Amino acid sequence: MPELPDVPDSPPPFLGSWRRVYVAVLIYLAGVILAAYFFTRAYR
Repeated sequence: MPELPDVPDSPPPFLGSWRRVYVAVLIYLAGVILAAYFFTRAYR
């Protein structure tokens, strides 16, 4: 089997680094979960 050449990770299209993208996604998901929680509490 031929070896695959090392392909460097390309930078993300926004926020400058993948770590920042992951942190932004986690913050967004936490916000969605909190919004769903408060929506549920308000209309229970």
